[in-house]
Amino acid sequence: MSGFVGRGRHDVVTADEMTSVEDHLDALLDLLPQTDPIELRVLDSVGLVLAEDVVSRVSLPAFPNSAMDGYAVVASDLSDASIGQPVQLPVIGEIAAGDSDIPQISPGRCVRIMTGAPIPVGADTVVPVETTSGEHDRVSFHRPYTPGSNVRRVGEDLAPGQPLVAAGRRITPADVALLANAGQVRVPCNPPPRVVVLATGDELVPADQTPGPGQIRDGNGPMIAALVRQAGATPFSGGIVRDDRKALMYALDSNLGHADLVVCTGGASAGTRDLLPEVIGALGEVTTAKVAMQPGMPQILGRVRDVPIVGLPGNPVSAFVSFEVFVRPALRTMQGRRDVARPRVRAEVTETLTSPPYKRSFLRVRLAHTEGRWTASSTGGQGSHLVSSIALADGLAIIPEDVTTVEPGTQVDVQLLVD
Repeated sequence: MSGFVGRGRHDVVTADEMTSVEDHLDALLDLLPQTDPIELRVLDSVGLVLAEDVVSRVSLPAFPNSAMDGYAVVASDLSDASIGQPVQLPVIGEIAAGDSDIPQISPGRCVRIMTGAPIPVGADTVVPVETTSGEHDRVSFHRPYTPGSNVRRVGEDLAPGQPLVAAGRRITPADVALLANAGQVRVPCNPPPRVVVLATGDELVPADQTPGPGQIRDGNGPMIAALVRQAGATPFSGGIVRDDRKALMYALDSNLGHADLVVCTGGASAGTRDLLPEVIGALGEVTTAKVAMQPGMPQILGRVRDVPIVGLPGNPVSAFVSFEVFVRPALRTMQGRRDVARPRVRAEVTETLTSPPYKRSFLRVRLAHTEGRWTASSTGGQGSHLVSSIALADGLAIIPEDVTTVEPGTQVDVQLLVD
């Protein structure tokens, strides 16, 4: 009989058997493939990282145009204008935005003009309609104007060769407007990684099925797929896979062709039905690790036909935390993003928190911001099976490996679960 019966896992795994969180993350990042950029329509590139600098090939504005509804004039005609002695000019026409038949202006005349309309040849100024008075065919001007007033100059916004969007930037809706105005139809981007999600376990049934004796609904598969999508990648569900060598081998082998990364949940521990490491090793290369963290100690890393495979624990909280700590940074790295890590805040805990020795704990907490400071309160029980503890959480309070007790009022780092 084992001498460890009745003891917790932290009692039977020694510190020197465990891998640090940082070393395990580095090992995963070392497995990631280099992805080639793809060209996408500008609208389809929002949220993706630009792979190459894009420069303007055009001037914007492409022609001088009016910044106001008003009158296009020769500024020197108004040099003596005043409220008491306005200058009157005849109106010889009207120009709207989009017009191509543009009258020419000579001194002593003006043209009614709309915002965005081309400035007629001979005019150098636009006077806002609100500062004028008079009839439809003759207008009075009550003050002088500097040449160039209310005229949008050629190239004022963009000039040929001017950078539009730099490589490494995540494309925003504002970038889309800039690129579209510059006539850029397609841009080279780092593609969203394709992630196959497999949930393993004989006990699992789909969410729409009533569980039989000893069975549970699969929440891990949908949860991981949702986390993948939230991280900017594209999930593909491989469904539920039984704890069977042939079934696992087929599920992996049949999905590698459309995967940049495979994420499995379950089968990462040391039970007789935990077959995932054996199957991955038979197809390619695999390592298992006991990572110095709670929850989420048992982890699997592998690679088959150059596709990285990540094996996460089967308990839902362990899978969720492991994704946040390891898989999300990997997916963001594959996208070329600079914001690889989630934001963190410093928060005062409102109750005593405990953590096992030699492990980094990630405790689910609610956050509140009052009087300029953050406070963190536990979401309740921290068992790795308690799905409600992650559904209620705003962040993960991080307790270092060398700390076993955190007293109320102590500040800790909290990794936010929002961007």
